[in-house]
Amino acid sequence: MLDNLLRGVTVADLEAAMERLGLPAEQDLTPSGSPVLRSAIGGLTFNIRPGALIDQEAGRYGDYNFNLMFQVQERFDASLLNQWNRHKRFARLSLRDDFLVLEMDCLSVGIAGDQILASLELWGRLVVEALNFLRTAHGGAAGNT
Repeated sequence: MLDNLLRGVTVADLEAAMERLGLPAEQDLTPSGSPVLRSAIGGLTFNIRPGALIDQEAGRYGDYNFNLMFQVQERFDASLLNQWNRHKRFARLSLRDDFLVLEMDCLSVGIAGDQILASLELWGRLVVEALNFLRTAHGGAAGNT
């Protein structure tokens, strides 16, 4: 059983998991040259960014991060963001300049491959929940970028 656990993921592994779930996947590079996958759920663009490179030769990463940014027209009350963050174990909302950011971190070592698919499914549900939360708590003041 222990031999079947992942020892990190490649960008291609993440891309294949996205395609298996019917999500578009486009490989790109950040301005600093790090790989990023771009995709969308319900018309909302999000990124998957590999984190710590644990096997440079094989291009394997020990973790990855989902993030989705919304441009906001007015300042959000931190208590609203804290309310979301207290009730969600896997994702967090934060403010960065004029953007509201939804993020979720995932490990990719010592897990089964199906957990990558599960993290994508969980992310999709959290995006919908975050949108509903923001519409209810803040009257729909956030707009997608």
